[in-house]
Amino acid sequence: MKKIKVGIFGPAGRMGSDILLRIPNFKNLEISSLCERKGHLSVGKSLCGCMIHEDVKKIISSSDVIIDFTIPKATIQLLETLKNNKDVCLVTGTTGYSEKEEKLFKKLSHGLKVLRSFNMSIGINLLRNLVEVSSKRIGNFSDIEISEIHHNKKRDIPSGTAMILADSIKQGNTKVNKFSFREKGSNSQRKMHEIGFSSIRGGDVVGEHTVYFFMDGERIELTHKATDRKIFSNGALEAAGWLYNKKPGLYSIIDMLG
Repeated sequence: MKKIKVGIFGPAGRMGSDILLRIPNFKNLEISSLCERKGHLSVGKSLCGCMIHEDVKKIISSSDVIIDFTIPKATIQLLETLKNNKDVCLVTGTTGYSEKEEKLFKKLSHGLKVLRSFNMSIGINLLRNLVEVSSKRIGNFSDIEISEIHHNKKRDIPSGTAMILADSIKQGNTKVNKFSFREKGSNSQRKMHEIGFSSIRGGDVVGEHTVYFFMDGERIELTHKATDRKIFSNGALEAAGWLYNKKPGLYSIIDMLG
């Protein structure tokens, strides 16, 4: 059986490090290249039999699939370089894009094989379906709020997962389409058909998301709690094997789950 060569873009980060721990469990995959940003302290060191380097072109030429959990600027640079190597797949979980970066991401992804998910866990993607159905059924007469908790090193607020949950709410009910980010204010009374976001950062929390549907006299809470980062790593590695034989396109974990 031919093994799929996997390059890790950002191997020294939280997700990159965990993916390196999990990949031996996937017999169809093998590490082929490790690339970090220029000047990173890990460059020149060896992990899993591979030397960490800072050459984007090298990771592309050495890989069938690249797994990326970095920052928007780095992911966009990778996509720009991939334009000349369209056979190489990209699985990316990078979050925190600005509106301009998001438009550029979609433009650069065209013609490539890309799977993007702000959360690679199966549980979150099942939650998305539950949220969409709930929004369709009760969204018109509910006050909807999303709360999320993450570790103290996470940069983007709200989380990318919170935003995709909001997208699922909108898919279920197009009338619920206003966003409100809960901050200090003296005149911030809740409006009809809005989705409120609240974020907490602290400790080593892997990730917790709750979608609330507040109704008159009752409420529904749909919650997902991640207690181990391996759920994201395993999801990304499953995605790498799945994406390898696909046609060019921008895919998600929902596509992989069918």
